[in-house]
Amino acid sequence: MSSDLLTELQRHFRDVNDQFAAIIEQLVHIAPPVPVEGEGIPPNSAELQAKAQELSKGLAQRFKDINALIDKLPDLRETQEQQDARITALLQEHHALRKELGTAIQDTERKLEEVHGCYEVLSQHALTQAGKMVGGDL
Repeated sequence: MSSDLLTELQRHFRDVNDQFAAIIEQLVHIAPPVPVEGEGIPPNSAELQAKAQELSKGLAQRFKDINALIDKLPDLRETQEQQDARITALLQEHHALRKELGTAIQDTERKLEEVHGCYEVLSQHALTQAGKMVGGDL
């Protein structure tokens, strides 16, 4: 995950609010007119129900995503020792990943130097060939 769990939860809650507002707006636009004192306007409730069902499924999925993130949060009943142990484990994992990232960066830099070397050789060859062609034409 690219950010901490609380930030992810905030994003999901923001998205739920945005989606809820969009659902209300869409339902308002597709809602049938309401008959006024004896008018016989038949409501098209099938379309409204189908759209409401589709929109509610998307909203329900958002809440499932939120619940999955909440389940990943640490237990509030952890003792101080359990919290310390979890933090220590996370720090060890962080240091291991940092070391792995450093190795990957070094490998990437080495490969980039190789590519630059190849590019330099190809450029020199192309310039040499171009120089021979210009000299031969004169």
